[in-house]
Amino acid sequence: MATTGVFHFRRLKEGCDPANISESYEQDAHTLEVHDARLLPQDANILLPSSAGFTVVPHVSSITDWSNNEFLTSTYYDEVYAALRELTGAEHTFAAQPHVSRLEGSPKQESQPFYHLHNDYTRNMKEAYVCAMSGEEPDQSSWAMEEKYVMMFVNGSDVPARMKAAGLTAERLSERRVVMLNTWRNTSDEPLRRCPLAVADQRTIKSGDGCDGVVGRAGLVRREGQQFYYYPMLTRDELLVFIGYDSAAKEHAPCAHSAFDDANTPSDAPPRQSIELRCVLVMPAASSAL
Repeated sequence: MATTGVFHFRRLKEGCDPANISESYEQDAHTLEVHDARLLPQDANILLPSSAGFTVVPHVSSITDWSNNEFLTSTYYDEVYAALRELTGAEHTFAAQPHVSRLEGSPKQESQPFYHLHNDYTRNMKEAYVCAMSGEEPDQSSWAMEEKYVMMFVNGSDVPARMKAAGLTAERLSERRVVMLNTWRNTSDEPLRRCPLAVADQRTIKSGDGCDGVVGRAGLVRREGQQFYYYPMLTRDELLVFIGYDSAAKEHAPCAHSAFDDANTPSDAPPRQSIELRCVLVMPAASSAL
């Protein structure tokens, strides 16, 4: 069923330069309806522009100890890669960065649910990976402030090295469709009832909805027509998958997302426990365009 929650957007301060994303925006809270994604028709292909850009797939993991990072990196990553290849037909799959485990009430700030509408990637991800593979410096003259951080993110990861090990070159990568997917799951024994994740229907998001026109980590500006969904009672045997970037998209307007406090959450619901793994997918040559 639908519910409501408070979402934290960003708002440009009067008279401020939108390009200065670190100082020109302020928090802008809105109480919104969050629709039940389980009532949507199941998308056969979330990579089509006609898709909402998210889905949940049945996925039983062999992991029993979600705090064991060695097991997660050696086993869980491969399980997720296999699920994403089956879902999308990707030829290559890589972890964009280490997984993020979250626990409501954790003393570590970085481990707590993130109450900020955002997207994890910018429109220049493929260009950044191609440049990292070739060793060439990109032309950043048209990049917004947040987009200029991308090269630091890409060069600080082992993805270019793993791409090369898989036989990819800068030239080959430039010819392929590159997609970045977020995967998210409840790691508790009980169905998730507290701090669920809301995901935007990408068809209701525009590239101009982001701070300085970038739908990225700086945040989202509220606009009428944006729609958000969640999956009630997510279990540990379900994997939520949604689009963060697609080089074949006509505009960079993917599934912004945020934790939210469900107005219908019972007071005795257990704390949220979750894991997120963000992945880079390189599609077969025939899938380079929509």
